[in-house]
Amino acid sequence: MSIELISVVLVAALIVMLVMGQPLSWSLGAVAMIICLVQFPTLGPISSFVNRIFDMAQSSTLMAVPLFVMMASILQRSGVAESLFKAAYIWAGGLRGGLAIGTIFANIIMAAMVGVVGAEIITLGMVALPQMLKNRYDKTLSLGTLTAGGGLATLIPPSVVFIVYGMTASVSVAQLFTAGILPGLVLAFGYIGFIIFHCKRHPEAAPLPPEELRNMSWKAKLAVLKTLVLPLMITFGVLGSIYLGWATPNEAAGVGVVLVMISAAIMRTLTMKMFWEACLETVKVSCMLSWIFFGAQTVIGAYTLTGGTQFVRDTIIGMNLGVWGTLVLINLIWIFLGCFLDWMGILFLTIPIFLPVIQSFNLNPVWFGVLYCMNMQVSYLTPPFAPSSFYMKSITPPEITMMDIYKATMPFLLITLSVLVLVTVWHQLPLYLLK
Repeated sequence: MSIELISVVLVAALIVMLVMGQPLSWSLGAVAMIICLVQFPTLGPISSFVNRIFDMAQSSTLMAVPLFVMMASILQRSGVAESLFKAAYIWAGGLRGGLAIGTIFANIIMAAMVGVVGAEIITLGMVALPQMLKNRYDKTLSLGTLTAGGGLATLIPPSVVFIVYGMTASVSVAQLFTAGILPGLVLAFGYIGFIIFHCKRHPEAAPLPPEELRNMSWKAKLAVLKTLVLPLMITFGVLGSIYLGWATPNEAAGVGVVLVMISAAIMRTLTMKMFWEACLETVKVSCMLSWIFFGAQTVIGAYTLTGGTQFVRDTIIGMNLGVWGTLVLINLIWIFLGCFLDWMGILFLTIPIFLPVIQSFNLNPVWFGVLYCMNMQVSYLTPPFAPSSFYMKSITPPEITMMDIYKATMPFLLITLSVLVLVTVWHQLPLYLLK
């Protein structure tokens, strides 16, 4: 079978199996086995997959993933998110649309603690959505703000996506964390700018807050800031320890778990039942991620053995698109794949192929990691897969449909695409803080 036909069959088989509802990890592994059985007369290549999986399982970088998942699980149950949202609402609540603006600020701080999109959307959504609907906020504005804002955990460190990219591309995770800060903040303030513009154009979408909130004294507002002590302590413990050189990302993740447990104990929400539930969720999520890691390693190994990686790389370079044409092509491929696959499948399928192409143009792999994360931010909002929309649907009232959520995210998707173009064109934006 020619490599061209193998490439077509691989993509088609993956899409068909996923449409049939098969798990991603088993789909990847099955496609890899079929390729090897068809192409090679012996089982030697298949046995080599065991070594690839074993080497990956020994990667110390992966240790940070379950620790950050556990942080998110404990935070989701600790009550810290409620305190964070209340403080953000009071400080931004005096404005029209202040509840939505405060939600974005709460998302920024929450993202700097957990690094997991699903946990952020569900945790803040359960707190903020009832408040928005109670205050007669437009349903579309409320859903869009929470769904898009929760995706900021993709870019703002400590992002789990950056950790896995760093492991795959052999790039410093600490540098990736630093590079994600400015694009993440630009995106967040882009969302805030849209909310302000939308509320000014459509005042009925966000009624003015109660008079007592608008007239709240500065003394009362400053008193509320004490509720931010715990979230900021967690943020400094995780990110501060990395940037000050006190800890590696793995060690910082361990520090974060200890700090969220201390925070839960201070808020008197830390119980054996809560801790046990958080541990169970961590094990379930970590096992799911591990199987995806292993499945991806098999399909990458099979495709590489058949010459697929070299074929795609030579094809892209042979198209003579130049730097900008190649970047446009890569972005379009990622956006298309993001409609059907999750970020991990896309990462393991494309980064080993695209990274050598990018390096042949002398482009920075750290910047490329931010570009990848920007595309995954887009994928979180792009139907029909749109993981953020499904996370949001899991906590909304029954009368809110998936179409309501898809419609609500469209303006935020356009803003995200605009920032994606900015990061593609302005390479120095992510790298500025690394100077």
